[in-house]
Amino acid sequence: MADLPYDLDEEALVRRITAQREALAQLDSEPRAYNISGPVRVNYAGEVFDVPLTLKDVRAALDAGLRAAFDDEISAAGPSTAGAVIRKWALEVIPGDELDRVDVLIEAERQANESAAAAA
Repeated sequence: MADLPYDLDEEALVRRITAQREALAQLDSEPRAYNISGPVRVNYAGEVFDVPLTLKDVRAALDAGLRAAFDDEISAAGPSTAGAVIRKWALEVIPGDELDRVDVLIEAERQANESAAAAA
């Protein structure tokens, strides 16, 4: 069987997804209460995104059809999974492709964590 050709783009994509998973796992392992009012503004790839991070802001950003599904899922979430549920639904309101949306969300959470740490 012949060796498959080496694909630098594919390797870069795998590294990016791995880094995103590690960043999300890190965020999950150190939950913090954000002291923010409203969505976090993020500059990413030359665009500005307003990212909801709190339950209230995510719910407000969803359209009525998704809001009911969000309410059902968040009301059934346990303490250790509530952050992941909020994050999942926050991704629904961030425009762009999936990988970019994850990067935008990670950056918003980093900014919120830095603001919370600075305020403490």
